[in-house]
Amino acid sequence: MKRTIIFTLSLLLAINTFAQSNMNFALAEQTYRKALDSLENNDYGKALKYSEDAILYKKEMVENQLKILNDSLSARRVKAVGDNINSVLKILNERNEFEAIKIIQYYIKKYDIENFDSSISKLIEFISGTKVYPEAQKLIGDIYKLEGEYEYAESYYKMALDNKDYLDIPDEKYEILYMLADISRLSGNDNQLEVRLLNILTEDSAFKDTTLKNSILRTIKANKADSVEKFFILHRADNYYSLQAYNELSQYYYKKNDQEKALLYASLFCLTSFTKIYETLKLRNFDYEYKDLKTFFQECSYHNDILTWGSENQIWKSFNTLAAYTSEFGYVEFSKSLLKILVLYSPERYWQQEAVIQLQKLDPKLQ
Repeated sequence: MKRTIIFTLSLLLAINTFAQSNMNFALAEQTYRKALDSLENNDYGKALKYSEDAILYKKEMVENQLKILNDSLSARRVKAVGDNINSVLKILNERNEFEAIKIIQYYIKKYDIENFDSSISKLIEFISGTKVYPEAQKLIGDIYKLEGEYEYAESYYKMALDNKDYLDIPDEKYEILYMLADISRLSGNDNQLEVRLLNILTEDSAFKDTTLKNSILRTIKANKADSVEKFFILHRADNYYSLQAYNELSQYYYKKNDQEKALLYASLFCLTSFTKIYETLKLRNFDYEYKDLKTFFQECSYHNDILTWGSENQIWKSFNTLAAYTSEFGYVEFSKSLLKILVLYSPERYWQQEAVIQLQKLDPKLQ
Protein backbone atom coordinates (compact mmCIF):
# COMPACT_ATOMS: atom_id res chain seq x y z
CA MET A 1 0.00 0.00 0.00
CA LYS A 2 2.81 2.37 0.95
CA ARG A 3 4.68 1.59 -2.31
CA THR A 4 1.48 2.28 -4.28
CA ILE A 5 1.09 5.68 -2.62
CA ILE A 6 4.73 6.55 -3.32
CA PHE A 7 4.38 5.48 -6.98
CA THR A 8 1.18 7.53 -7.35
CA LEU A 9 2.82 10.61 -5.85
CA SER A 10 5.83 10.21 -8.15
CA LEU A 11 3.58 9.86 -11.17
CA LEU A 12 1.60 12.95 -10.19
CA LEU A 13 4.83 14.88 -9.68
CA ALA A 14 6.11 13.86 -13.13
CA ILE A 15 2.82 14.77 -14.78
CA ASN A 16 2.81 18.10 -12.96
CA THR A 17 6.36 18.80 -14.11
CA PHE A 18 5.42 18.10 -17.72
CA ALA A 19 2.27 20.16 -17.36
CA GLN A 20 4.40 23.00 -16.00
CA SER A 21 6.67 22.63 -19.04
CA ASN A 22 3.69 22.83 -21.37
CA MET A 23 2.30 25.77 -19.43
CA ASN A 24 5.56 27.67 -19.82
CA PHE A 25 5.55 26.93 -23.53
CA ALA A 26 2.02 28.31 -23.88
CA LEU A 27 2.95 31.24 -21.66
CA ALA A 28 6.00 32.03 -23.77
CA GLU A 29 3.92 31.99 -26.96
CA GLN A 30 1.10 34.02 -25.44
CA THR A 31 3.50 36.59 -24.02
CA TYR A 32 5.29 36.94 -27.35
CA ARG A 33 1.92 37.55 -29.03
CA LYS A 34 1.20 40.26 -26.47
CA ALA A 35 4.55 41.83 -27.34
CA LEU A 36 3.61 41.86 -31.04
CA ASP A 37 0.22 43.42 -30.27
CA SER A 38 1.84 46.07 -28.05
CA LEU A 39 4.32 46.97 -30.77
CA GLU A 40 1.50 47.27 -33.29
CA ASN A 41 -0.21 49.67 -30.89
CA ASN A 42 3.03 51.69 -30.54
CA ASP A 43 3.33 50.79 -26.85
CA TYR A 44 7.08 50.15 -26.92
CA GLY A 45 7.45 49.83 -23.15
CA LYS A 46 4.96 46.96 -22.91
CA ALA A 47 6.31 45.37 -26.06
CA LEU A 48 9.82 45.31 -24.57
CA LYS A 49 8.60 43.91 -21.23
CA TYR A 50 6.52 41.16 -22.87
CA SER A 51 9.43 40.23 -25.17
CA GLU A 52 11.81 39.87 -22.23
CA ASP A 53 9.24 37.82 -20.31
CA ALA A 54 8.71 35.54 -23.32
CA ILE A 55 12.45 34.86 -23.45
CA LEU A 56 12.42 33.96 -19.76
CA TYR A 57 9.40 31.65 -20.06
CA LYS A 58 10.94 29.87 -23.06
CA LYS A 59 14.14 29.25 -21.08
CA GLU A 60 12.18 27.87 -18.12
CA MET A 61 10.16 25.60 -20.39
CA VAL A 62 13.21 24.03 -21.98
CA GLU A 63 14.95 23.61 -18.64
CA ASN A 64 11.89 21.74 -17.35
CA GLN A 65 11.90 19.52 -20.41
CA LEU A 66 15.60 18.78 -20.01
CA LYS A 67 15.07 17.84 -16.36
CA ILE A 68 12.38 15.35 -17.33
CA LEU A 69 14.56 13.87 -20.06
CA ASN A 70 17.72 13.66 -17.99
CA ASP A 71 15.86 11.98 -15.13
CA SER A 72 14.34 9.42 -17.51
CA LEU A 73 17.50 8.78 -19.52
CA SER A 74 19.69 8.31 -16.46
CA ALA A 75 18.08 4.92 -15.68
CA ARG A 76 20.46 1.97 -16.15
CA ARG A 77 18.13 0.11 -18.55
CA VAL A 78 17.79 3.19 -20.74
CA LYS A 79 21.53 3.75 -20.86
CA ALA A 80 22.08 0.12 -21.77
CA VAL A 81 20.26 0.38 -25.12
CA GLY A 82 22.70 2.97 -26.48
CA ASP A 83 22.20 6.24 -28.35
CA ASN A 84 19.57 5.32 -30.93
CA ILE A 85 16.37 7.36 -30.44
CA ASN A 86 13.99 4.56 -31.43
CA SER A 87 15.70 2.10 -29.08
CA VAL A 88 15.48 4.63 -26.27
CA LEU A 89 11.81 5.30 -27.00
CA LYS A 90 11.06 1.57 -26.84
CA ILE A 91 12.57 1.25 -23.36
CA LEU A 92 10.94 4.45 -22.16
CA ASN A 93 7.58 3.06 -23.29
CA GLU A 94 8.19 -0.16 -21.38
CA ARG A 95 9.00 1.93 -18.30
CA ASN A 96 5.88 4.11 -18.76
CA GLU A 97 8.03 7.26 -19.11
CA PHE A 98 5.29 8.99 -21.05
CA GLU A 99 6.36 12.56 -20.28
CA ALA A 100 9.83 11.99 -21.70
CA ILE A 101 8.34 10.20 -24.72
CA LYS A 102 6.04 13.16 -25.46
CA ILE A 103 8.94 15.58 -25.37
CA ILE A 104 11.12 13.45 -27.66
CA GLN A 105 8.27 12.88 -30.11
CA TYR A 106 7.48 16.59 -30.19
CA TYR A 107 11.00 17.49 -31.32
CA ILE A 108 11.52 14.65 -33.80
CA LYS A 109 8.13 15.41 -35.35
CA LYS A 110 8.87 19.12 -35.61
CA TYR A 111 12.48 18.89 -36.80
CA ASP A 112 12.69 15.33 -38.27
CA ILE A 113 14.61 12.54 -36.62
CA GLU A 114 17.17 12.52 -39.46
CA ASN A 115 18.34 15.99 -38.41
CA PHE A 116 19.63 14.35 -35.23
CA ASP A 117 21.09 11.28 -36.99
CA SER A 118 18.66 9.27 -34.83
CA SER A 119 20.92 10.11 -31.88
CA ILE A 120 19.37 10.84 -28.50
CA SER A 121 22.50 12.69 -27.36
CA LYS A 122 22.32 15.00 -30.39
CA LEU A 123 18.64 15.56 -29.73
CA ILE A 124 19.34 16.53 -26.12
CA GLU A 125 22.06 18.90 -27.28
CA PHE A 126 19.65 20.49 -29.74
CA ILE A 127 16.88 20.84 -27.16
CA SER A 128 19.33 22.56 -24.84
CA GLY A 129 19.94 25.11 -27.58
CA THR A 130 16.24 25.89 -27.89
CA LYS A 131 16.32 27.78 -24.59
CA VAL A 132 16.77 30.86 -26.77
CA TYR A 133 13.88 32.73 -28.36
CA PRO A 134 15.22 34.39 -31.54
CA GLU A 135 11.80 35.73 -32.57
CA ALA A 136 11.56 37.66 -29.30
CA GLN A 137 15.18 38.81 -29.62
CA LYS A 138 14.42 40.16 -33.10
CA LEU A 139 11.33 41.91 -31.76
CA ILE A 140 13.43 43.66 -29.11
CA GLY A 141 15.76 44.72 -31.92
CA ASP A 142 12.76 46.13 -33.79
CA ILE A 143 11.72 48.13 -30.73
CA TYR A 144 15.16 49.66 -30.21
CA LYS A 145 15.43 50.41 -33.94
CA LEU A 146 12.13 52.30 -33.87
CA GLU A 147 13.38 54.28 -30.87
CA GLY A 148 16.61 55.17 -32.69
CA GLU A 149 18.79 53.07 -30.37
CA TYR A 150 20.72 51.50 -33.22
CA GLU A 151 23.53 49.94 -31.16
CA TYR A 152 21.07 48.08 -28.94
CA ALA A 153 18.99 47.11 -31.94
CA GLU A 154 22.04 45.73 -33.72
CA SER A 155 23.11 43.66 -30.69
CA TYR A 156 19.68 42.00 -30.46
CA TYR A 157 19.51 41.37 -34.21
CA LYS A 158 22.92 39.71 -34.00
CA MET A 159 21.72 37.55 -31.10
CA ALA A 160 18.67 36.51 -33.09
CA LEU A 161 20.85 35.73 -36.10
CA ASP A 162 23.24 33.66 -33.97
CA ASN A 163 20.20 31.63 -32.91
CA LYS A 164 18.67 31.35 -36.40
CA ASP A 165 18.73 27.53 -36.25
CA TYR A 166 15.96 27.73 -33.64
CA LEU A 167 13.59 30.00 -35.56
CA ASP A 168 10.16 28.43 -36.02
CA ILE A 169 10.20 29.80 -39.57
CA PRO A 170 13.80 29.36 -40.80
CA ASP A 171 13.48 31.88 -43.61
CA GLU A 172 12.82 34.63 -41.07
CA LYS A 173 16.61 34.90 -40.91
CA TYR A 174 16.39 36.98 -44.10
CA GLU A 175 14.26 39.57 -42.35
CA ILE A 176 16.89 39.80 -39.61
CA LEU A 177 19.65 40.20 -42.22
CA TYR A 178 17.68 42.99 -43.88
CA MET A 179 17.20 44.70 -40.52
CA LEU A 180 20.96 44.63 -39.93
CA ALA A 181 21.51 46.14 -43.38
CA ASP A 182 18.97 48.83 -42.54
CA ILE A 183 20.86 49.64 -39.33
CA SER A 184 24.00 50.16 -41.44
CA ARG A 185 22.08 52.46 -43.78
CA LEU A 186 20.58 54.47 -40.93
CA SER A 187 24.01 54.73 -39.30
CA GLY A 188 25.55 55.96 -42.55
CA ASN A 189 28.02 53.06 -42.73
CA ASP A 190 28.15 52.41 -46.50
CA ASN A 191 30.93 49.81 -46.40
CA GLN A 192 29.07 47.76 -43.80
CA LEU A 193 25.82 48.16 -45.74
CA GLU A 194 27.45 46.67 -48.83
CA VAL A 195 28.82 43.71 -46.86
CA ARG A 196 25.50 43.02 -45.18
CA LEU A 197 23.53 43.17 -48.41
CA LEU A 198 26.00 40.75 -49.99
CA ASN A 199 25.66 38.45 -46.95
CA ILE A 200 21.95 38.10 -47.74
CA LEU A 201 22.92 36.54 -51.07
CA THR A 202 25.31 33.86 -49.78
CA GLU A 203 22.78 31.05 -50.25
CA ASP A 204 21.46 32.34 -53.58
CA SER A 205 22.40 29.91 -56.37
CA ALA A 206 22.17 32.65 -59.03
CA PHE A 207 24.50 34.93 -57.08
CA LYS A 208 27.03 32.09 -56.73
CA ASP A 209 26.79 31.05 -60.39
CA THR A 210 29.62 32.81 -62.21
CA THR A 211 28.63 31.20 -65.52
CA LEU A 212 25.10 32.61 -65.21
CA LYS A 213 26.35 36.09 -64.31
CA ASN A 214 28.77 36.13 -67.23
CA SER A 215 26.03 34.96 -69.58
CA ILE A 216 23.68 37.72 -68.37
CA LEU A 217 26.24 40.43 -69.04
CA ARG A 218 27.32 38.87 -72.33
CA THR A 219 23.72 38.86 -73.59
CA ILE A 220 23.26 42.54 -72.73
CA LYS A 221 26.62 43.55 -74.20
CA ALA A 222 25.81 41.80 -77.48
CA ASN A 223 23.47 44.79 -77.84
CA LYS A 224 21.37 43.35 -80.66
CA ALA A 225 17.70 43.67 -81.50
CA ASP A 226 16.98 40.15 -80.20
CA SER A 227 19.12 40.48 -77.04
CA VAL A 228 16.13 41.28 -74.82
CA GLU A 229 14.25 38.11 -75.75
CA LYS A 230 17.42 36.03 -75.36
CA PHE A 231 17.91 37.64 -71.93
CA PHE A 232 14.54 36.37 -70.64
CA ILE A 233 14.54 33.05 -72.47
CA LEU A 234 18.01 31.96 -71.37
CA HIS A 235 18.19 33.08 -67.74
CA ARG A 236 16.40 32.38 -64.46
CA ALA A 237 17.01 33.41 -60.84
CA ASP A 238 14.69 32.02 -58.21
CA ASN A 239 15.75 33.06 -54.70
CA TYR A 240 12.99 35.54 -54.00
CA TYR A 241 14.44 36.55 -50.64
CA SER A 242 17.24 38.21 -52.63
CA LEU A 243 14.97 40.66 -54.45
CA GLN A 244 15.44 43.61 -52.12
CA ALA A 245 19.18 43.01 -51.81
CA TYR A 246 19.62 42.97 -55.60
CA ASN A 247 17.59 46.16 -55.89
CA GLU A 248 19.56 47.98 -53.19
CA LEU A 249 22.93 46.76 -54.44
CA SER A 250 22.17 47.94 -57.97
CA GLN A 251 21.42 51.42 -56.61
CA TYR A 252 24.44 51.31 -54.30
CA TYR A 253 26.89 50.50 -57.12
CA TYR A 254 25.21 52.97 -59.46
CA LYS A 255 25.91 55.75 -56.96
CA LYS A 256 29.49 54.48 -56.67
CA ASN A 257 29.75 54.66 -60.49
CA ASP A 258 30.58 50.94 -60.67
CA GLN A 259 28.73 50.32 -63.93
CA GLU A 260 29.47 46.60 -64.26
CA LYS A 261 28.11 45.74 -60.80
CA ALA A 262 25.19 48.16 -61.07
CA LEU A 263 24.17 46.51 -64.33
CA LEU A 264 24.65 42.98 -62.98
CA TYR A 265 22.55 43.51 -59.85
CA ALA A 266 19.85 45.42 -61.75
CA SER A 267 19.72 42.44 -64.13
CA LEU A 268 19.46 39.93 -61.27
CA PHE A 269 16.73 42.00 -59.64
CA CYS A 270 14.76 42.06 -62.89
CA LEU A 271 15.36 38.35 -63.61
CA THR A 272 14.41 37.26 -60.09
CA SER A 273 11.21 39.31 -60.31
CA PHE A 274 10.46 37.84 -63.73
CA THR A 275 11.15 34.27 -62.55
CA LYS A 276 8.87 34.57 -59.51
CA ILE A 277 5.98 35.78 -61.64
CA TYR A 278 6.66 33.18 -64.32
CA GLU A 279 6.61 30.35 -61.76
CA THR A 280 3.36 31.71 -60.31
CA LEU A 281 1.76 31.80 -63.76
CA LYS A 282 2.91 28.21 -64.39
CA LEU A 283 1.30 27.05 -61.13
CA ARG A 284 -1.99 28.65 -62.12
CA ASN A 285 -1.92 27.43 -65.71
CA PHE A 286 0.10 24.29 -66.41
CA ASP A 287 -0.14 24.96 -70.13
CA TYR A 288 1.45 28.40 -69.85
CA GLU A 289 4.86 28.71 -71.46
CA TYR A 290 6.97 31.80 -71.89
CA LYS A 291 6.81 32.97 -75.51
CA ASP A 292 8.01 36.56 -75.38
CA LEU A 293 8.03 39.51 -73.00
CA LYS A 294 5.02 41.11 -74.66
CA THR A 295 2.69 38.17 -74.01
CA PHE A 296 4.24 37.70 -70.55
CA PHE A 297 3.14 41.20 -69.55
CA GLN A 298 -0.28 40.60 -71.11
CA GLU A 299 -0.70 37.46 -69.01
CA CYS A 300 0.33 39.38 -65.89
CA SER A 301 -2.42 41.92 -66.51
CA TYR A 302 -5.07 39.21 -65.95
CA HIS A 303 -3.99 38.68 -62.32
CA ASN A 304 -4.74 41.53 -59.92
CA ASP A 305 -2.68 40.05 -57.10
CA ILE A 306 0.39 39.85 -59.35
CA LEU A 307 -0.13 43.46 -60.44
CA THR A 308 -0.41 44.57 -56.81
CA TRP A 309 2.61 42.55 -55.69
CA GLY A 310 4.61 43.97 -58.58
CA SER A 311 3.70 47.54 -57.64
CA GLU A 312 4.42 47.07 -53.94
CA ASN A 313 7.84 45.49 -54.56
CA GLN A 314 9.08 47.78 -57.37
CA ILE A 315 8.92 44.87 -59.83
CA TRP A 316 7.60 46.86 -62.79
CA LYS A 317 10.15 49.56 -62.03
CA SER A 318 12.94 46.96 -62.30
CA PHE A 319 12.37 46.62 -66.06
CA ASN A 320 12.60 50.39 -66.52
CA THR A 321 15.74 50.51 -64.38
CA LEU A 322 17.35 47.84 -66.54
CA ALA A 323 16.45 49.86 -69.62
CA ALA A 324 17.87 53.04 -68.07
CA TYR A 325 21.16 51.42 -67.04
CA THR A 326 21.70 49.68 -70.38
CA SER A 327 21.16 52.90 -72.33
CA GLU A 328 23.38 54.96 -70.02
CA PHE A 329 26.16 52.36 -70.11
CA GLY A 330 26.20 52.18 -73.90
CA TYR A 331 23.94 49.23 -74.75
CA VAL A 332 21.38 51.34 -76.57
CA GLU A 333 19.91 48.68 -78.86
CA PHE A 334 19.13 46.46 -75.87
CA SER A 335 17.55 49.41 -74.08
CA LYS A 336 15.45 50.49 -77.07
CA SER A 337 14.16 46.96 -77.64
CA LEU A 338 13.11 46.66 -73.99
CA LEU A 339 11.54 50.13 -73.91
CA LYS A 340 9.47 49.49 -77.04
CA ILE A 341 7.86 46.55 -75.22
CA LEU A 342 7.37 48.51 -71.99
CA VAL A 343 5.77 51.44 -73.83
CA LEU A 344 2.97 49.17 -75.05
CA TYR A 345 2.72 46.43 -72.44
CA SER A 346 4.17 47.49 -69.05
CA PRO A 347 1.53 46.38 -66.48
CA GLU A 348 1.70 49.63 -64.50
CA ARG A 349 0.65 52.90 -66.13
CA TYR A 350 3.24 55.05 -64.35
CA TRP A 351 6.17 52.95 -65.56
CA GLN A 352 4.59 52.65 -69.01
CA GLN A 353 4.59 56.45 -69.26
CA GLU A 354 8.14 56.56 -67.89
CA ALA A 355 9.18 54.14 -70.64
CA VAL A 356 7.73 56.53 -73.22
CA ILE A 357 9.91 59.35 -71.85
CA GLN A 358 13.00 57.11 -71.79
CA LEU A 359 12.43 55.93 -75.35
CA GLN A 360 11.89 59.48 -76.68
CA LYS A 361 15.26 60.49 -75.24
CA LEU A 362 16.90 57.63 -77.13
CA ASP A 363 14.94 58.15 -80.33
CA PRO A 364 13.89 61.82 -80.78
CA LYS A 365 12.00 60.90 -83.97
CA LEU A 366 9.27 59.49 -81.69
CA GLN A 367 8.59 62.93 -80.15
